[in-house]
Amino acid sequence: MPTITSEVGRLRSVLVHRPGIELARLTPENKDRLLFDDILWLERAQEEHDRLADLLRSRGVEVLYLRDLLAETLADDAVRGMVIDRVVTPAITGQRLSDHMRGAMRECDMETLLDVLFGGVLSIELPQWGIDELFAVLAADRHDTVIRPLPNMMFMRDNAAWIGTGLMFAILAWPVRRPESLLMSALYRYHPRFRAAGFPVWYGDREFDVFPASIEGGDVLVVGNRTLLLGSGERTAPSAIEALAERVFEAGEFDRVIVARFPRDRSFMHLDTVFTMVDRDAVNMFPDLVDRMDVHSVRPGPHGLVVSEETGLLPALESALDRRLRLVTTGGDAVDQVREQWDDGNNTLAVEPGVVIAYARNRETNARLRENGIEVLELDASELCRGRGGSRCLTQPLEREEL
Repeated sequence: MPTITSEVGRLRSVLVHRPGIELARLTPENKDRLLFDDILWLERAQEEHDRLADLLRSRGVEVLYLRDLLAETLADDAVRGMVIDRVVTPAITGQRLSDHMRGAMRECDMETLLDVLFGGVLSIELPQWGIDELFAVLAADRHDTVIRPLPNMMFMRDNAAWIGTGLMFAILAWPVRRPESLLMSALYRYHPRFRAAGFPVWYGDREFDVFPASIEGGDVLVVGNRTLLLGSGERTAPSAIEALAERVFEAGEFDRVIVARFPRDRSFMHLDTVFTMVDRDAVNMFPDLVDRMDVHSVRPGPHGLVVSEETGLLPALESALDRRLRLVTTGGDAVDQVREQWDDGNNTLAVEPGVVIAYARNRETNARLRENGIEVLELDASELCRGRGGSRCLTQPLEREEL
């Protein structure tokens, strides 16, 4: 059964999504709506993603691909039909089109189905599905899209997260990403690898686990010693944090939740864009923001949650982990620090204690990591970086060894 009890225990298994057709559907006109700052070169992004997978395998990590697992999940006709009915609805495409597409998608081959689920459908493609060309134009939005693509799917950190022995289904903050949750729910509930695991679901499956009570995996860090660190900024709401804390406390898997609140800003959309753990006693951080966070600890009490104010994130973590922490700050002068934070210099993935994967372009931050005894496996990636997510953002850990 998947288990994550720390950020740095030896990584054994990870889920990724190799970018595909959905990334090729970014345009200058739709990129902002799809949460991208630029359009990416698909083939180069795939090469870089393959290098990431090779780095993971070189350290003994099992690399699983979402597209492969989803194909195995949707081989069950009942599951396939359920997913199609949830993705293609009258609210999205209109009644006539949803009725037609639901039937056609049940009959098409698996590769075509996956291309639609990840890449969406353009109005110019509808005649291929037997839809009149004029009606296709009528049904499309202003970007000529009938079903929207999911280019953010490669950032697998956000749409679900294993916390201890349980799973959090993310409630994604932006509507264009919410279909990702439908696919992840189908995968974890119906794929043979997970179907019989009997894991608890901490969040995302109850009546009021809906927007605006959003929470995304980039704001969830399982720091160890029965402690969770949760960020509350652009993407994660306090109401979701409260519900998640109550449930993990009730199950007895965690004793403390540290909440770090920070401003809503595109340059640090998730906590892990400014703070990650790189060793049992070392963190990689952007000091300009971390030092200004409002931090509280939440603990279980006899009559509900007990909240206490902390003097800062680092003192709270040192108290929870019962050890002093070494601080590796973003490298370079003030300009370099801002540039390298933007390029995900602080968004590193630990594959074991003291060994991380980081973008090669963040030379100053990587140098500081090495000066502090951290082994840095550099990923040469110019396209993936433009999507605004580093090695942690691109991966969904399934299993880590206990520390």
